[in-house]
Amino acid sequence: MAIMHPSDITKRKHVPSEEKFYNACKEQLSDKYHVFFSVRWYSEEDGRRVDSECDFLVFNPDYGFLCIECKGGKNIYVNDGTWYLSESDGDRKLRCSPYAQSEESMRFFKRYYEQETESMFPGVYGHSVVFPNYRITSPLSVDSPLALTIDSESIKALNTKLISIFKYFDSHKGGNANFLSPDSQHKFVSLINKRIALSIAAGALIEDKERELAEINYTQDVVIDFLTHYKRAFIIGGAGTGKSWIGIKKVRRAFLGGKKPLYLCSNPNLAARVRRELPDTVDSHCIDDLAKNILGEQYENAPIEDGCKKFASLFSGQTLPKYDLVVVDEAQDFSTDWADCANMLVKPNGELYVFYDESQNVYSRSFGSHFSIDAKPFVLRYNIRNTANIYQYTKNHTALGLDTISNEIEGVEPEVRTFTRKQAAISYIDATIGKLLNKEGVQSDKITVLINRPLDSSILESITSLGGLPLWYIGQNPNETHIQVSTVEDFKGLESDVIIYLNHTYRSEPQTTEIKTLNYTAFSRARFFLYVINYEIPM
Repeated sequence: MAIMHPSDITKRKHVPSEEKFYNACKEQLSDKYHVFFSVRWYSEEDGRRVDSECDFLVFNPDYGFLCIECKGGKNIYVNDGTWYLSESDGDRKLRCSPYAQSEESMRFFKRYYEQETESMFPGVYGHSVVFPNYRITSPLSVDSPLALTIDSESIKALNTKLISIFKYFDSHKGGNANFLSPDSQHKFVSLINKRIALSIAAGALIEDKERELAEINYTQDVVIDFLTHYKRAFIIGGAGTGKSWIGIKKVRRAFLGGKKPLYLCSNPNLAARVRRELPDTVDSHCIDDLAKNILGEQYENAPIEDGCKKFASLFSGQTLPKYDLVVVDEAQDFSTDWADCANMLVKPNGELYVFYDESQNVYSRSFGSHFSIDAKPFVLRYNIRNTANIYQYTKNHTALGLDTISNEIEGVEPEVRTFTRKQAAISYIDATIGKLLNKEGVQSDKITVLINRPLDSSILESITSLGGLPLWYIGQNPNETHIQVSTVEDFKGLESDVIIYLNHTYRSEPQTTEIKTLNYTAFSRARFFLYVINYEIPM
């Protein structure tokens, strides 16, 4: 069975003819084949970006790759040089020959490989058109030989037909195609996955993502319905399992039901983001800001323990707001004192739901038993944020989040670079962001630079722009397009399509529990693309 990307076409926007060819590839081809469906690419015409698509890209390591255009309908014909597709509701004029379309895709992906690897593509590259619904018994035009045509009959022996197409292009190039080494095979598959990941980050596949989110919404609603049977509960799950979204939905549902809810966390940036997702009159606070609102001037007198202020003793002398529902998110960042505070805000018959991931406990805090919840935690296991390759990399390099099941979007392996010179690291980040913005079409608000130390002790301390855009720290409100930068701690609970993680480290630095926890949190913020830049600090 061929390795299919994606593994299930039914979750992607497609037409019946594409599903026919997809299933033929999946069922007839061996597992040496990689078959990619709907790979977006672009060209530039008169200085403007023109988006295109390769219906199927088929990779065979014994030969190379083929770009295949798929045409459905009931028939296809050419009249006076113009191509027409006959469909149930009439004939539709095509922009150009489907053979020309597949050839354009072929040339793009050959160039793409050579630009990214700075080397010639060593194997066979070619193009074809498939008509799964009907026979093609004679060439449709001078540029559409039967040798490059897969119809309803030849699709029944698909492997034989594809091998003949590979051999056709090999012979027309003089039979000079080179052997594809394991390294070049790996590079090619990784680059196509990268192309897919970047196209998603650039806004492609919106309908597919909306359909996926609809399924996620249904699953989360089931969880929320189940929780109605419990007044108090722990909900645990690895990074990206949807804890925050379930908490937000629970708060919104309570508000719409006429109740008074509170969303509570420790990160002010997360609280601000959640506030934008909720009606204006719903309370969403980090515990520090909530304490300031309640205590006023007494806030400054709060004692400090384990690096955070203690509020419970001061709360006891106040008239506290009381809530029908309190949702505590990122609770692994809470101390026993903060857990006591959360309890004090719940009405006698109110509800308390506590969400946390012990693998992200970067502050090494513990709330102990102070949330007064005796029942065992409910566990969320399915990652709905990160592509499979990003989460697999995260688990492999931190040994955390091992119980979480990766989602079905394969994505691309993170790009990892190590630098010993400060300027080289900065130049690489600058060039990477510039390429994402100007070449790949990724919007600036989809990119976040994370650092594992405070900005004023980072190599970015004096840097004011990256990729041609000004650099702004998270929480600031710039009035211009910018690139966001944040420490890992200040980005907890948040996510970004593209994460560029600047990891200040020392050569052969021991991977302590604290370092693994911080890296786990940083890596798992990335939805579609992760860059890891290890800057080895001079001893």
